[in-house]
Amino acid sequence: MRHHPAGTPTADASTASNPDLQGLTAILRLITNGEDANTLLRRLATLHVDYTEAARRLNIPEKWLRERISSLPHRKMGKFVGFADEDLRAISEMYAVRPDLNAKPIATGQISTAATLTPSRRSRSRSRS
Repeated sequence: MRHHPAGTPTADASTASNPDLQGLTAILRLITNGEDANTLLRRLATLHVDYTEAARRLNIPEKWLRERISSLPHRKMGKFVGFADEDLRAISEMYAVRPDLNAKPIATGQISTAATLTPSRRSRSRSRS
């Protein structure tokens, strides 16, 4: 088996005849994003990750994490902030959105709760034309 310059295996004659190995090779390329195996293992074995890696794993902007750090689970070592895997899972769970499974669908002709809303008493400035 040959290796891609980034260290991931590439398909050759031995993998071309085995669809399972072709699939595994494709998955490894996607997972590593072109990183070699040693870099990937080092990154996965890290106890705590920084803002950049945490944001990447959560698929959110780093700025979002930094702005809300006081209300998010994290590790603090002096002035250094780190996130453990359980912190990242907890952050994800904090923002999980689950529909109300006990809610009944609105039948045609029924008044929805949205229809019973009343405007606020706060004054709003109106534009004059």
